Amino acid sequence: MMPPVKIFLLLIFSWAVFPRPLQAREEPPASPSWPCCVPARPGSRILFLGNSYTFFNRMPAMVKAMAGTKGLRPDVHMHAAPAASLQSHWNDRRARSNMEGTAWDFVILQDQSATPIRAPERTMEFGEKWCSLVRAAKGTPILMLTWGKRGASGTPAPQEQKALLETYLKLARREKAALAPVGIAWENCLKRHPGIQLYQPDGRHPTEEGSYLTACVIYFTLFGKSPLGLPGRLSLKGTRLSNLPADRARILQTVARDTCRQFFSATAGTRPATAGLQASALSPHSAKSTRKTGTGPLPWQRTYILL
Repeated sequence: MMPPVKIFLLLIFSWAVFPRPLQAREEPPASPSWPCCVPARPGSRILFLGNSYTFFNRMPAMVKAMAGTKGLRPDVHMHAAPAASLQSHWNDRRARSNMEGTAWDFVILQDQSATPIRAPERTMEFGEKWCSLVRAAKGTPILMLTWGKRGASGTPAPQEQKALLETYLKLARREKAALAPVGIAWENCLKRHPGIQLYQPDGRHPTEEGSYLTACVIYFTLFGKSPLGLPGRLSLKGTRLSNLPADRARILQTVARDTCRQFFSATAGTRPATAGLQASALSPHSAKSTRKTGTGPLPWQRTYILL
């Protein structure tokens, strides 16, 4: 019989020379390719944080109404003010308390229109702060890539749109935040359908069509569903939000769908976001309103809660 010491040494030798087969590791569940987000479930709580580019024509209410037609019933709220930036919202105690005191599933962040162009470092600084705050509360941040002012050709000014894309994309990559390509959809729409008026006469703010297109892009980004087939005439609790003919609504829905599909495909993972995209060279506070019109600014209050 072999001595115990020799048996022990033999076992050690066998373990060293003939290592045990590797066991398959349990991989974490796959996550959706950035910059998409996990689709919002029915009843999700959604907060819009922005300014007039967000609250004109009750755009968040349009998103709520669109989702309601599909039985998704999101709980949508908005905190917005004219010319507000991510920095001014961060310094606003009420905005922070809205974020910290409520469990939001998604928070859609929109910076002041010129800040990502003229002071991108400020967008980065306060965008990071907001994304961190949203994640600390177990929510998902979504950046709303806006549009540049109307250029000579009627489309967003190319250099502005390029700067907006670069800043928002950099922030989204750094924070792994979802990104709604609204400004790219505007550019695509105006190039393909120059007869559609997305801009107000001031060349900056959205018309009803502009807000409807924006809502379609955010609907796709939030829910992962094509907006094709949504009604062009939207209302919420008896208040008219949009009154678009079916053919006009379908054009805007198609642009939003095509833009989102192409953008999310081109930017998935860490691949360059410029391939195949149209982006060039790649004021009152909002409030709950009883007005029946769906156009123009909302009354002068800060927090707009959609019930």
